[in-house]
Amino acid sequence: MYYLIIHLLKTEYREDVLLALTSCGIKTGSVVEGQNLDKVLEGDMPLFSGLIKSEDEKERYSTFIMAVISSKDKVTELVHLLKEADIDVMKQEILRLILLPVEMVVGYNDKQESK
Repeated sequence: MYYLIIHLLKTEYREDVLLALTSCGIKTGSVVEGQNLDKVLEGDMPLFSGLIKSEDEKERYSTFIMAVISSKDKVTELVHLLKEADIDVMKQEILRLILLPVEMVVGYNDKQESK
């Protein structure tokens, strides 16, 4: 069992990523909207404004998608589906995929994930 974290840096790809997740059977999880730390520091703490370059206001926000998955193969399938949608996660600064091993989850039913 694994805990998948997707840090979506370019939020305009949100729909594509969610579609790819559901296409590979990952239909439960959480989506959290947030602000990137460097943009918060730049805006809220003037001390940092000269140290951090600001390119675009859209880059201020990011999305985290988290889900418990049963197999590493789901991530391989997800990357393949994203490539088919012309989103090359290996070359572009669109998202980061983080996969953590999980020993136990109380309340998780692997039937929630389509195989």
